[in-house]
Amino acid sequence: MNAPITLTELEERLAAPGGAELRASLVGRLAALEAGARAQLDAGLAPAAFQHCAALAEATRAAQEVLAAGSLPSPAGAAAPPLPFNPLSR
Repeated sequence: MNAPITLTELEERLAAPGGAELRASLVGRLAALEAGARAQLDAGLAPAAFQHCAALAEATRAAQEVLAAGSLPSPAGAAAPPLPFNPLSR
């Protein structure tokens, strides 16, 4: 079985002891940020501010989904994810 590859410091911290608590903390912070952004959207904003706030709400939602997907156990024997494209490897 291949050892998992970590690409970022965050992945390493999430995989380390205490990673579940870190994941829960980050999801909570992101949920609060998303709720605040959505409340501002509901209150009404100028067009430019609305675009920024909508982008923030979507980004926090996406980040929560990524964190949730990372907490799912990998199936036994699953292949390691492909390495990122490296244009210098040709």
